[in-house]
Amino acid sequence: MSSNRRHKMWRMIRWALPPLAVAALNGCTTIEVDHLPKGGELPLVGTAETMLEPEYRIRPGDDLDIKFFYTPELSDTAKVRPDGYITLQLVDDVMAAGRTAGELDADLTARYAPYVKTPDLSVIVRSFQGFRAYVGGEVAVPQVVPLDGGVSVLQAIYRAGGTLPTARLESVVLIRKGENGEPVPYHLDLGEAAMADGRSDLRVALMPSDVVYVPRTPIANANRWVQQYITDLVLFKGIQMGFSVDYVIPHDR
Repeated sequence: MSSNRRHKMWRMIRWALPPLAVAALNGCTTIEVDHLPKGGELPLVGTAETMLEPEYRIRPGDDLDIKFFYTPELSDTAKVRPDGYITLQLVDDVMAAGRTAGELDADLTARYAPYVKTPDLSVIVRSFQGFRAYVGGEVAVPQVVPLDGGVSVLQAIYRAGGTLPTARLESVVLIRKGENGEPVPYHLDLGEAAMADGRSDLRVALMPSDVVYVPRTPIANANRWVQQYITDLVLFKGIQMGFSVDYVIPHDR
């Protein structure tokens, strides 16, 4: 992925995420992973808690088909806007987000009753844009991951191309929306010891709008500090003061 394309993608993701999640994905988080709740209390992939999902509720970004059986000229397609509304013929703006397809069906039937003799219609959700999570940090390709068929945090990391050599899998941070909509971070251990022990962290299931952040190792952070605050600074000062680059600490970009 080109750096320009990657930058544009992250600009879109940043717009949709809470500040805590943006900070984490940028690698500028102040989260103390050692003091976060452990992931063992979270739902796991393959358990009844994650397999028996409640009826799907429409989310912003979902694509809807509105099918009229006896008046097909009113049939339409609509994408749910960020404000949760869709716009349809005759009835204008209708709130769709937060409702099931059946609830929206009943509302539209009532709204079209004054205009259509037999307003028999059906609401079909064609794409589930809300069922996505975000993976960033020390992974090969930070990206949005669709949650099709149940996806664990570890599987999502693999879908993002796996980890970089600088990744610290023992301290992965999962950011999940709390009961009141606030971001809640959890500490997951997905390292070699966890693999050997078969810990439950490996099977923690992702939920819509989750954010997974894979941090850097302490050594990688130290190397980054050396590059940013010592090597780059010395190089900059040397050029600024008129020194020859030959006398400046070598810097491999």
